[in-house]
Amino acid sequence: MMNQFDAIRIEGGILSPDIFERLESNDLPGQRPQDFQVSQQRKLIDEIAEAYSDTLKYWTIFQTRLSKLPEKDTATSLTRDSLVIPFLGLLGYRLEYNKTAYKVGELTLSISHRAGDSEQAPPVHIVGIRQQLGRVPESGRPRLSPHALMQEYLNRSDALWGIVTNGSTLRLLRDSLNLRRQSYVEFDLESIFDGNHFQAFSILFRLLHRTRLPEGTDDADRCLLEQYYQHSIEQGSRIRDNLREGVEECIKQLANGLLSHPDNEELRKKLIESSGNDSLSPDEFYRQLLHLVYRFLFLLVSEERGLISNDLTYRDHYSISRLRRLQDSRVFRTEDDDLCCSLRVVWKLFSDEKLGEHLGVAPLNGELFAPIDIDQFLIHNKNLLAAIENLTYFKDSSGNRRRVNYAALDVEELGSVYESLLDLQPCITTKNGKLKFEFVGGTQRKSTGSYYTPQELVEQLVKNALEPVIKERLVSSERRVASGEASELTPEEKRYVYNFLSRPSGLAKRDEFG
Repeated sequence: MMNQFDAIRIEGGILSPDIFERLESNDLPGQRPQDFQVSQQRKLIDEIAEAYSDTLKYWTIFQTRLSKLPEKDTATSLTRDSLVIPFLGLLGYRLEYNKTAYKVGELTLSISHRAGDSEQAPPVHIVGIRQQLGRVPESGRPRLSPHALMQEYLNRSDALWGIVTNGSTLRLLRDSLNLRRQSYVEFDLESIFDGNHFQAFSILFRLLHRTRLPEGTDDADRCLLEQYYQHSIEQGSRIRDNLREGVEECIKQLANGLLSHPDNEELRKKLIESSGNDSLSPDEFYRQLLHLVYRFLFLLVSEERGLISNDLTYRDHYSISRLRRLQDSRVFRTEDDDLCCSLRVVWKLFSDEKLGEHLGVAPLNGELFAPIDIDQFLIHNKNLLAAIENLTYFKDSSGNRRRVNYAALDVEELGSVYESLLDLQPCITTKNGKLKFEFVGGTQRKSTGSYYTPQELVEQLVKNALEPVIKERLVSSERRVASGEASELTPEEKRYVYNFLSRPSGLAKRDEFG
């Protein structure tokens, strides 16, 4: 059965992972009835319930009318008039149709609506339910997908926030110069309406009500959505700090769990010996532990983004997310070692093509899942789950225990974690005849020159180094076509090039591709 929050997705870190819980608990500004222009005598939850009931009626009527349209009809007018405009009206929007396209520099961008009379009102782009938000229409017009069209407008204009929807999916976007990946909050409206997910609708209402957005461009930096966004930036810094601590504690739990298991005498012997082919230095032990933890982090991010496998057997019996579920119950924290044995199978799934295909898992090239020495040793379930717990939760500034949302985790967090771990020096001591793993201050980062390059610097390097080369190649190609040395691109190739270059912060600023 689908979880209520499965119908909502945060991509690219546009908002903090705990935004849903904080909205529900009124732990954010602007969550009183009067903040939604609702009478103080009326409960906000009653207002949301009434809006949800009315929306379901619109949805039912819309589905009936949609079934009568030819399959090739994109249903644009029906989607706008029978569903989206009435639905957003229940959230306080009074949409105005844009009779002419927006002109931004040399670009012409056809955004269908705006959220008010003012020309500066936030943009709202509505397309037919049979048009996917992330794909260019089959007709090739416009040359950008609905999502990319909205993002391009936000990036090139003074507008800060915008909404794009096809009636089945709705996305909230913000001005962004992120070159690597899209950033948005997505609501699966079809799942919310068909699955009777009132809780998810409540989150949508609280986050996207018209009173959350700015009136225009002048107050954009003061609107509630922008306050939530700035809070998320601050929260992201705290998550990075706490994730570093969590990874450090996870490594210590794994290390000492391995050292304490009675069947791992060979491991202890390897660490005690200071030389020889079978010896294992503390530095190498730590490197392998870090290797193991990054397997966990890679799979946690990939699984929560739905990138690994949709097979229920994998999810319920092999996934790392399964360990996150098990660690919530003390019942599974035993002195058995079956969980670490199951992990050996998981590592094999990603390195053996024939084995992985049975669970819908594609083998991954690279060394992440290649065998390492510590794979052969055992660890009790209680120690393994205690380690996973440190990757599952962090404490916020108020000391509240919050769950890490790996689906929203960006490379920034992983990079900062890796950089901080280079400042640690592993140390193995002996106390009462038992080995203990711990950290002391180290200098590996300085001695090796290993530093994580921030996103802003990477993007500036790409812009200054790569864009001029691409521009030169484009001009050179045009000259070769003009001189007859090369053939002109086909319409399909032109659309591909244009769509590639006109992504956020892309190069294509001229309406030159037919």
